[in-house]
Amino acid sequence: MKCPICNKGELKKQRVAVEKYGTLIGTFKADVCSACGEQIFDSKEATKVEEKIKELGLWGAPVPTRIYKVGGNFVVSIKKKIAQALGINKPMDVILIPEAKNKRFVVELR
Repeated sequence: MKCPICNKGELKKQRVAVEKYGTLIGTFKADVCSACGEQIFDSKEATKVEEKIKELGLWGAPVPTRIYKVGGNFVVSIKKKIAQALGINKPMDVILIPEAKNKRFVVELR
């Protein structure tokens, strides 16, 4: 069957890895285009993907949180479900990469 996105490649059933916000959700069945790489899930697989994303607390828009002042430092609060999805279960060292121009920072787990 031709890809409905690019109209060039053929769709082939494959298992594909699905990520959300850099977290591996799992592998799921999809029709994958040989030309553009588009992944098309049937309704049953799409439901499985959504359920897993919700189970991990990663559904919807980015999760709002707060920055608190503790002594002379600032602390970022991470919601429990996000911490669980990232495998954070105790205090740990991280690398903080500031992107002041974009008013954001990236936290890399060590």
